Amino acid sequence: MPEQTKHTAPLPFLQLDREGGTPLYLQLIQQLRRMIQTGAIKPGQKLPSTRWMKEHHGIARSTLVAAFEQLTSEGYLHSRTGAGTFVNPEFQGLHPSSGQAAEPASPPKLSRRGKAAAEGLDPSYFDPLRVRPFIANIPAIDLFPHKIWGRIENRIRNRLDSAMMAYGQPGGYPPLRAAIADYVLNRRGLKCIQDQVIVTNGSQQSLNLIAALLLDPGDKVLMEDPSSPVVRLSFQAQGGTVVPVHVKETGAAVPPHGPDTAGARLAYLTPSCQYPLSAVMPIAQRLEWMDWAARTDAWLIEDDLDNEFVFGGRPDPAIYCDDRQERTIYVSSFNNALFPSLRLGFIIAPPSLVKPLMALSAITDRGPNTWLQAVLAEFIEQGHLSTHIRRMHSAYTRRRKAMLSSFGRLSSPLVELRQTTSGLRVIADLPPGIRDVDVLDTLDTHGLSAYALSYYCMQRQDLNGLLLGYGCTHEDDIPAAVERLCACLPGA
Repeated sequence: MPEQTKHTAPLPFLQLDREGGTPLYLQLIQQLRRMIQTGAIKPGQKLPSTRWMKEHHGIARSTLVAAFEQLTSEGYLHSRTGAGTFVNPEFQGLHPSSGQAAEPASPPKLSRRGKAAAEGLDPSYFDPLRVRPFIANIPAIDLFPHKIWGRIENRIRNRLDSAMMAYGQPGGYPPLRAAIADYVLNRRGLKCIQDQVIVTNGSQQSLNLIAALLLDPGDKVLMEDPSSPVVRLSFQAQGGTVVPVHVKETGAAVPPHGPDTAGARLAYLTPSCQYPLSAVMPIAQRLEWMDWAARTDAWLIEDDLDNEFVFGGRPDPAIYCDDRQERTIYVSSFNNALFPSLRLGFIIAPPSLVKPLMALSAITDRGPNTWLQAVLAEFIEQGHLSTHIRRMHSAYTRRRKAMLSSFGRLSSPLVELRQTTSGLRVIADLPPGIRDVDVLDTLDTHGLSAYALSYYCMQRQDLNGLLLGYGCTHEDDIPAAVERLCACLPGA
């Protein structure tokens, strides 16, 4: 017999009609039987004692004993002297296989936005990733300064006050907002005041807030092609109509005016390091986008991906820095600088959008964990973030060099590597005879992870390759991983 659980089943949801004609013991039998059948009370779980139920539900002990005895005779319960009464885990009626198959439920009626989200993405896309060679978007978590972070955590924990334990402010923890304002000034030359910083649960929530604030159903969003499918679905789930903009060597150029783009409310751009192609948008092209936003009464969302990690020069200033018309909304996070599960990002909003975004944040989730924000604020203020980024930049330089040299040494005719100067990934283009989506399972069985480049495309049909991250793989392990990847390709 399976071991009995030590936990007693809570029964606060008994609903007894003392004025009706049905005897109480029959009502008890019916309700307890239904709770057991539906799993509200689980097999092996102990029922409360008749004394407890008499005190809390005002039911005569004789009534309770009669109900328990009836359910015991039916096989639902069994009692052990001195131990109590339990749901019988061996009763066949509890096993789904012993009953008739339930009628399939009809699909729920969803809103248009809910349907767009449900049909656009399988939640298993977000299943926990295994950190192994070539997985993209995972930084060097092996270099994370656990001891420093832990000391700050302990210090914050020991001085938690009522303000920190209460609901946080919609814009975020003030010291963190101030630290972020200093951080973007020093790292990106971006001048803003603390009040323009809105702390969020990562870039995805930032984009959801912006889309919910600025998009009505059917409004158009210009978006780079290729681009992140999760970001695209975020706009579509808010009712937006995504219009692809072709990405060239210099990123996405302002498309010509026409019926497809007329009336667009937003343009989503990754100018510092286009995702996933890693193109860097030149200044002149950024100015054209600023002019477009001012001329059309639209907004630019500048997602500043990988801005900390540029190789072979300094990064160009953010669009936000030069936008005198205040039509640019800057979005970033600490995913690549620290670790993705931190789930802390931020928006730097034009003054006119600060209060509306904060109000929407207050309605939707009341902002991130205040205690965690306090830890990050001290981590930044004490200079640990800047030190960590410098250390990671050196490590990424070595890992990038190992990746490029390994592919160069193999000189596989099946792989052509694109040279990029920013980001923590490279792209391996494949020949037409090998579809990128067809090799992913083989890579997985050989302990490698990669994303298919075609998965990021909307209209484009000319991209066929693998997105290969190197941030989370030590340089000594990269050569062997590259050899395994090339051996996995058909015809190798």
